[in-house]
Order: sequence, then C-alpha cells, then structure tokens
Amino acid sequence: MESVTLDLQQSFGGLNEAVLVTNPDRIIVFANAAMEKLLRVGQHDLIGNTTKPFFADPAQFDRMAELYQRPADQKNRRMYAIEAVLGDGTRKQLEVVSAPLFDTSQTLAGLLFISRDVSDRKQLETQLSDLALTLEDALDAILEGFAIYDADDRLIICNDMYREIYAESAPAMFPGNRFEDILRFGLRKAQYNTGGLDDEAWLETRLKQHQAADGAVIEQQLETGRWLRISETRTSTGGIVGIRADITELKDAKALAEKAYRNLHLMADSMSACVGEVDLEGKCLFLNKTGCAWFNGTPEELLGTRLREKLPWNERDSVRSLFMEAMSGEKASGEIGMHFPDGVTRECLMDCNPRFNENGEVDGLVVVISDITDRKKTERTLAELYAITSTRELGHEDKIAEILRLGCDHFDLPVGIISHVIGENYTITHAQSPGDTVQPGQSFELKDTYCTLTLQADEPVATGHAGQSEFAAHPCYRLFDIETYIGAPLLVDGIVHGTINFTGRDIRRRPFTAADVQIIRQFADWIGHEIARQRDHQALMDAKIRMERIASIDDLTQILNRRAFLEKANTEIQRFRRTSQVFTAVMMDIDHFKSINDQHGHAAGDDILKLFTRTISRELRSVDIFGRVGGEEFCLILSGTGLEDAFTVCERLRKKIVRSCQDPRLSQVVTCSMGLAVSSREDVEFSTLMQKADTALYQAKSSGRNKCVMHDASPDSIAV
Repeated sequence: MESVTLDLQQSFGGLNEAVLVTNPDRIIVFANAAMEKLLRVGQHDLIGNTTKPFFADPAQFDRMAELYQRPADQKNRRMYAIEAVLGDGTRKQLEVVSAPLFDTSQTLAGLLFISRDVSDRKQLETQLSDLALTLEDALDAILEGFAIYDADDRLIICNDMYREIYAESAPAMFPGNRFEDILRFGLRKAQYNTGGLDDEAWLETRLKQHQAADGAVIEQQLETGRWLRISETRTSTGGIVGIRADITELKDAKALAEKAYRNLHLMADSMSACVGEVDLEGKCLFLNKTGCAWFNGTPEELLGTRLREKLPWNERDSVRSLFMEAMSGEKASGEIGMHFPDGVTRECLMDCNPRFNENGEVDGLVVVISDITDRKKTERTLAELYAITSTRELGHEDKIAEILRLGCDHFDLPVGIISHVIGENYTITHAQSPGDTVQPGQSFELKDTYCTLTLQADEPVATGHAGQSEFAAHPCYRLFDIETYIGAPLLVDGIVHGTINFTGRDIRRRPFTAADVQIIRQFADWIGHEIARQRDHQALMDAKIRMERIASIDDLTQILNRRAFLEKANTEIQRFRRTSQVFTAVMMDIDHFKSINDQHGHAAGDDILKLFTRTISRELRSVDIFGRVGGEEFCLILSGTGLEDAFTVCERLRKKIVRSCQDPRLSQVVTCSMGLAVSSREDVEFSTLMQKADTALYQAKSSGRNKCVMHDASPDSIAV
C-alpha cells in the first residue's frame, strides 16, 4: 500500500487539479494537496474515511455507489455536479469526474476522482458583464435615449439618456423587467400625459404601438410638457430596439413658425434641418440655407421649382404620398432615404405640416427634413455589434472579421485594418478591403502610417479631407494618397497592442461625428478584450498540455512513467489483435543496482538511471516505446519486430550499455539484463506479455546477469 501511495503521490501530488482515490469499499486511500486545499481539511480527516461527510445531499452519495457496482459502464463516465460541505462548514459547487482503477488482473482496485471548483465560471460571467458595461458606455455616448428589449419584451440594456428622459421610471429600468411593467411604474408616478385617457386605455394603445415595432414614428408627451419622438424596430432575433429623441424644441419651433411666419427665415436658417415651404402645386416658396446646400443651389435658382423632381425618380413617390396626406389637412411624417443633388445620401425624417389660410383651407405646406443618418446608422451599428459580440456561433477570428466589415459599412470606407505595433514596426494582422488588396502580414514603418498620430494622441483621431488638414504633411499622405482616415489605439490588458483604423482615398462628404468617434472606440475596446481573452485561452491550453506531460513523464529519467507506458502498451496489444503485426516486449533491469545505491549513494544511482535511459533512448526508433516501470526496472516495446530480430537489437543495446553507461565514481561495471517475449494471440492484455518477459528477465539474472534471454513457452526452456 505504501508503494501504491507513493506512486499516486508521484503521479498526482504536484498537480493543481484536486485528486482523490478510494478503494472498492469507498474508503479514501489518497488525496493530493490540491484536494486538501479544496475541501479545507487535512490528510488525517481524509485518509481512511469515506467521502460521505462532504456531500450536502447524502442521497447523492448513495446514488454514486453505482460507480463501484458497474465501473466499466459507459453511462457512468460523466461529470457529476456536487454541492460539497467543506471542512470549515461552508458549501461550494464542485464538478467531479471519475475513472475506475484496475489491477493487473482486471479487478477493480478503486476509483480516481478529479474535482474542480466552478468559480472560474463566475470569472467568465464577470468578463461578459464587463463587456456589457463597455457596451453601456458606448450607448451612453449617444445623445438620444436608446434601449433594447428581447423577444419576451424584457429589457436587455439601455443608456443613461433613456433613464434621464424617463426619470420617474428609472428605478424600474433594470435588465429582465418587462416593458409593460416599466410603463405601469411610470403611470403610477404620473409621468405621462395620457391626453385625457384613463391609464388602462392609454397603456393598451401604447403597447400596441410598441409591439408593432415597424419603425413608425411615435410622438409622446410627458406630464412635464416635454415631447419625445419614438422609433421602434424589430431585431433579427425578435427583440425591439427603440430610440427616444427629445423633440420639445422642434415642436416649439414649429408652433412658433405657425404663429410668427415673418420670423421663419431667421429661425429656419439657424436650423441644421432642411426647412421649406411649398404651394399646392409643390412649387418651392421658401428654402432655408441648409435646404439650399442639400439641393445644391441658391435661393434664386430653387424658388419656384418642384424640389422633389430633383430627387431620383424612385424616391419621388414617397415624398408625394406625404405631401398628399398633408394636403388633406393632417400633419404627415415619415422616414425616407434620399439622394440629394449635393451628392450625399441621407436618411431623413420628413415632416409635412399643412398651412391654413384665413378660411381654414390648406393653401400650402411647411416641410421640415431632419438628417437622422447618424442616429439610424449608430442604432443599426450598435445593434449589430451587440449581435456579433454576443453570439456563440462565431469564433474569435470570425468576430474580428465581422467587426471590420461592420466598421467599413458604418463609416462608408473600403478598407478596415487591425495592426500590431512593436517598436517602430507596423504589421497588419487583420484586414477588410476590396478584392483583398490589403493582406494580413504586410509590414510598414510606423512613421509612414497615420496610426503614429493615433498612438501619439492616445485617443481616436479622424480626418475626412487629409489634403486640407495637418495630415497633409504626414508621409502616409504622400505614400498612400489616403484622404479619409479614422483610427483608435488598441489596448490589450492596458498595454498598447496596435490600432484599428478605416481608410479611403476619396474625400469624405459627411464629416465624422462624435458618435463615430465613440463607435470606433467601442470597436477598439471590444477587440482588445477579445485578443486578451484569446491569449488567456491559449495560456490555459498550454498549461493543460504541460500538465498532461507532467502526468505521463517520469520526473527523473524523462521517459514514460509506468501508468503512461502501460496505456501505450495496451494500445499496442489491441493493434496487434487487429492487424497481427507482432512486436516484442523487453523487460530490462540494471544489474546490482542496489549495491550502487548502498555504496555510492542515491545521487550516484540517479545519475546511472539517467545515463542508462539516455543511452537506450538514442538507439531506439520513433515507433518504439520505452518506459520506467519500477525503481531500476524498465520496459521496452520494439514495434513490428519479431523475437529473433529483437534479440539482435537487445544484444546491441546491452553492449552499448557496457561501453557508454560507466561512471568513474563506481568500482563496478554497469551492466543490464534483459528478458524478451514476443506478442501472441493469447495475450489479451499487455500484463500477460509483460509477465512472460519478466520471467525471461528472471532467468537472465539468475543465470549470471549481463545477458539477454528470450521467453520460450515450453517448460524449462531458456533461449540465450
């Protein structure tokens, strides 16, 4: 038992994994230091006792008896989740896997258990939570209120502006709460102007609008008098994305325009929206400065013309339908994508307001066209970024590729690049470009790229017309003729890794916005987190490989230990039974090894063992298997080799040992005895073949040592 415990200690004592071994009677016979630490008990409370005191549910301990009753049953080869009671009385969730242990006669000798604390999952959940917080930070940079609800209409995330708009309902805005419950909370706080409807009638109407989520614009008034414009659309997963914009000022401005038409020019020209007036035939009567710029003309050129005829023919019907609706006396609003004569495509919110004469008849329209391109694009980009980063269907590289594609779409730029910067060297690691003209692996001097400006600024930088900015003096402008650039530093674990940037050779018609800066910052943050997570995963896999090597390699000789050797040896037996390709097992023992230890000390003995294994290993083929199965006992499998050829090999090895394994400190010549046995159909398990070779080894040692003996199945036969 002491030798078994020693073997277990050598195999598992130094592992970080918690290991425990019981005998067939469920009595603990071994527990490594990691298990003691996990269970918070000492060896004296483990060895000789059962594991039952550590089960919070005694019935689960009873059910696990099936492992001992049918240890080879594949249905028992699974992971068990156990709530454990630790030595200090606290409880912890463990994951436990087991494996039966058999002796050489295939009798159950016990079970090995490996336990793991699942607290690492909490760490992963924390990482995911950090990612969600990062997304929240990006959303908070948006000037409108933004919220996402899942397919069950439960809140996933919203920004601070959303909570600020609905300040009375903010306490109810937590992930998982239903949209209806949030509305009811606000009703109880008298947050909404219900327009004279009772609460339930108002709630029913609002929920129908919300569930439609068809992108239609909804205007809502709060009890404070503030007006909101609400736009809600369905996501691909069945959820709802909503934008809330405070349009109180716009409403007031429209009211002021209706009351004070003479001040229309002053007010309209101060607006960033296109503001115009048309008669019943659609001819332009007034157009503010923004409108003149969008329609690429002067007031003199544009007044008296039908502005909608300057739009592409396929967009005119949408404009005409809004005009006709407003001509009936009702305000009409709609979101339309429009290609304007100035060459810019804009997503617009178009409001058509009927103008009444003194007889109450409609005699014209006041039209306000607001550019909502950035808002809509930001909304779509953030929703898609959330979908990309939260899916499990994409791997690390695929997610990065999708983010580069998304960035190219968002910024309307052809090239997206992620770089790794080391010293003054700039290397492309990921790229998105037309025709794959930009390839990962390309390297440049950092000083020749705009990214040197990004890293110097330590924040996102952007230009839409490099030729008329400080970028024109940079070498990158001369070398690559890049007019448009937006880039951000890429940090991994707080250290500069490189940059993410999007570029194009054309001058940008639309300037970069604050939302664009926040978007690329969000891209950089997420990719930095993903690279760090991938590095952590790789480090974990490397550690696993090292741990597996430690578990299978003998510490002293650096060859296979007994357990690992026997696993490979049994595989060879199974291969032999399938293919009938013979192999020879060789038991090897260093002669008079005990006297070496006794006379010269264990350090000298260890040196001889290491010299012996190095000498043998250098003479073997890659297909041969060599392992240490005892103190000075070794076993060798010569693959595809019959008994006679194996004998020749062993004789060569024996002579090599005499020549190469001597130590000047020793008074004796180091020699080795070997016993050979060839595989046969009766060898169901390797242990039977190993016993034959061991018998031959005994004959070699008893007949004088320093010789090789072949096993013969006939009684009293020795082949030397």
